[in-house]
Amino acid sequence: MKNLKLAKRYHIPGKIIKNAEPTPERFQIYKEFDKYQRENYTISHMKCLCGNNDQYLISKVDREGFEYHLEICRTCGLIKAKNYWDEKNVKDYYTNWYRKKYGGEEDPVIFYNNQTKTSKRVWDFVNEYTSRLKTPYTIVDIGGAAGGVLDSFKSDNDCHLFDYNKKLLNHAKTMGINTIEGGIDKLHLIEQKPDLVILSHVLEHFTNVHKELETLIKHLKFGSLVYIELPGIDSLNEGRRFYDFLADIHMAHVFYFSRGVLNNLMERKGFRCLKSVTEISALYEYTGQIGALKNYHNHVCSLINSAEIKRKLGLFYIKKYIGNILPKYLKEQLKRLL
Repeated sequence: MKNLKLAKRYHIPGKIIKNAEPTPERFQIYKEFDKYQRENYTISHMKCLCGNNDQYLISKVDREGFEYHLEICRTCGLIKAKNYWDEKNVKDYYTNWYRKKYGGEEDPVIFYNNQTKTSKRVWDFVNEYTSRLKTPYTIVDIGGAAGGVLDSFKSDNDCHLFDYNKKLLNHAKTMGINTIEGGIDKLHLIEQKPDLVILSHVLEHFTNVHKELETLIKHLKFGSLVYIELPGIDSLNEGRRFYDFLADIHMAHVFYFSRGVLNNLMERKGFRCLKSVTEISALYEYTGQIGALKNYHNHVCSLINSAEIKRKLGLFYIKKYIGNILPKYLKEQLKRLL
């Protein structure tokens, strides 16, 4: 088993990567937050979700050029932050800083409308299974911001949005969505156990995944569906983020999953994977049947190493150039080869 060794760019603070360059105004907010969190937040060591203590350091910076250490686990293949803020600090971050850093608060209407594009994709992904449910069924979207992901579901179902941002929650309420300020810990505030839970770009942000999933399970029934979407490592090797793993790394993300690592985590929590794709979009059914730990360390290392080679070769731009000049048939052949 060989250790993952990443290039110098993963270890030297102070340089923001090209594909993550913000406006000067927003970068100023980045710097303000970095100073604030260093002076006010408490950090502690993060344990691996597999329970083993066999990790090693793979990188020291995030895509914005700030110091942020990541480890990979030799026992399961999960990549995680070495140290992270405590729960009180995390709540402050998502209440007062996250949208300030990455946008959304400026115009909740635009934010909601942009989310509706995701909503149609999520609806298409889960419909094979949700179409079997008797309507109206109960849906909860945890950390759903302005609530736009619920747009394709809300006319026929009982939809509930959970988030910490009051401005976005207020807009969701005007769109006919039930809103609750908070996260999974507030699930007891709705009467019905959910038929579908949406965790879209949320799980990788949790500091205590076990606690959050165990709290979620208490409010599920056998057969409840859980949709998870997050930036899977596998898809970097397919061209996402220009094949650049560093472009995925920033302080808001505590964990970095491959499809295999995520599926195995959910299996160990009593979920059966119904379908999943590499970016990741995945749908799980709660069965209560607990699976065994599997090790994806070598596979994750292989995915990242392969993506790094393709990034250095500029394969994204080569494919884009060739794709612009080739007829449709040859494009499909090229896609299969690459």
